[in-house]
Amino acid sequence: MRKIVGGLGLVALALGLWVVARSQQAHHPAARHALEPVRAHVLHWTTFDQWVDALGTATSPRVVTVHVQLDGQPLIRLNVHEGDFVHRGQLLAQIDPRPYQIQLEQAQAQMQRDQQLLDNARVDQARYERLLKQRSVSDQVSKTQDAQVKADAATVATDQAQLDNARLQLSYTQITSPMDGVVGLRQVDPGNLVHITDPNGLMTITCMDPMDILFSIPQDDWMLLQSSGTHPQVEVWNRDQTAKLVDGAVLSHDNQIDPASGTLRLRAEVSNHAQTLLHNAFVVVRLRLRHLEHVHVVPEQALLPHGAQTLLDLVVHERIEQKPVHVLARNGEQAWIAADDVADGALYVAEGTDRLEAGMRVRLSVDPQP
Repeated sequence: MRKIVGGLGLVALALGLWVVARSQQAHHPAARHALEPVRAHVLHWTTFDQWVDALGTATSPRVVTVHVQLDGQPLIRLNVHEGDFVHRGQLLAQIDPRPYQIQLEQAQAQMQRDQQLLDNARVDQARYERLLKQRSVSDQVSKTQDAQVKADAATVATDQAQLDNARLQLSYTQITSPMDGVVGLRQVDPGNLVHITDPNGLMTITCMDPMDILFSIPQDDWMLLQSSGTHPQVEVWNRDQTAKLVDGAVLSHDNQIDPASGTLRLRAEVSNHAQTLLHNAFVVVRLRLRHLEHVHVVPEQALLPHGAQTLLDLVVHERIEQKPVHVLARNGEQAWIAADDVADGALYVAEGTDRLEAGMRVRLSVDPQP
């Protein structure tokens, strides 16, 4: 009998606890149905840039190897340091000028001698012309003197050419920069004999600004770029794509598709004032294929792949509605969706979609901008 009474007491206690719990749930509905918090964005008409990424190589439009033009002479001085920026015509180096200075002086002396002979021949020519008028000399003597004057004049002209050549050879002892650019590592130290045939020359000079970027894109992307009418803009990033280096534009392109890869080779030109790019550096190029106005754009992470469909989580009357959408293009961060799929002003969820299900009630907060 005691056992029966004890059992009835436990049942009564359990029933009382259940009634209290139901009463608390009736006063606190959130405890019964906790709502999932979501942050939604408002879908608006906006712009969309479609990009394609490609591996590229930075190349200088001009790289000059500086060679000597006189053979077998010692290099006596370098006037610039490695890494210096030099201007066109700036003195870079000097070789021993003494042999060529001597040749110049010899040519000057030879010309002075022959010029005196020419001057004397012309005096005789004038005298013979007067005597010929007086019939004091024969016509043959006068003509012989005329020929002598012409021969001496030819000799002076030859001397002048030799003198100009001697000056030219002497000028070659001073090696100047053929363009503006940055000096590379020196290939010869002062004191060594230099030769015209030295394969590495004295140094290289590289034009650093502007810089060319060579890269290739698939032929379908090139056709899309052509049809869009967009001026081809590029962004140049470092190899791991953590920092954008410079901006630029496509300068030219090849005239044929590479049949082995189905790609087209392009050349872009970028400004390189800060010299962030070096000749032959590997970079990542982002080419803008097209720029669109007044389209619907959502972040990539807002889209849910579902079999053959792509879904977008919408919030309608504080419930999740999964809407199939057509993705027209992607740029790695955003996706352009068909305008007829979702109405302008709709609320969509961009983050945390993996914890949401169709029909789920949510607690909503709205960000006006995507």
